Amino acid sequence: MSVYIVLTRNDPATLYVAAALTASYAVLGNDTTLFITGNAILAFRKKPIVTNLSEHELYVKANAVYLNIISDSKALGNVKVIACTGVMGVYGVDRDDLHEIVDDVLDFPTLISRIKDSDKVLVI
Repeated sequence: MSVYIVLTRNDPATLYVAAALTASYAVLGNDTTLFITGNAILAFRKKPIVTNLSEHELYVKANAVYLNIISDSKALGNVKVIACTGVMGVYGVDRDDLHEIVDDVLDFPTLISRIKDSDKVLVI
C-alpha cells in the first residue's frame, strides 16, 4: 500500500502525530510519503521553528521528537519526505535551508499526479 501524509502545521502536537503516523505506516511495510506544506515547512528547516515552545519542551522531555521519529522511520527504506516548493517560496526557504531529512522538493501539480495513484491520503 502507498500512503501520503500531507502535513500543514508546525505545532508540536501535529508534528508528533505526523511523525507517529509516518512511523506506523512504515513499520507496517507501506510506502509512505510525508509531504510538508503550510507553516510546517518551518519545522523542517536546518534550524526548525515550531509554535508553542513550552509545548515543544514537553514533547522533547517525553522523547517524542518528531525529526528523530521520522529519521528512524526512514531507516526502514520506504519513507520519503518531500517539501512543497510553493510554500518554500512564500516563507523564503531555499532547498539549502531544509533539514537533511527532506529527500526532495515538489510543486502541488506534481504531488497531485503522484497522489492520484496512492491507496491512502491523510491531511493533518
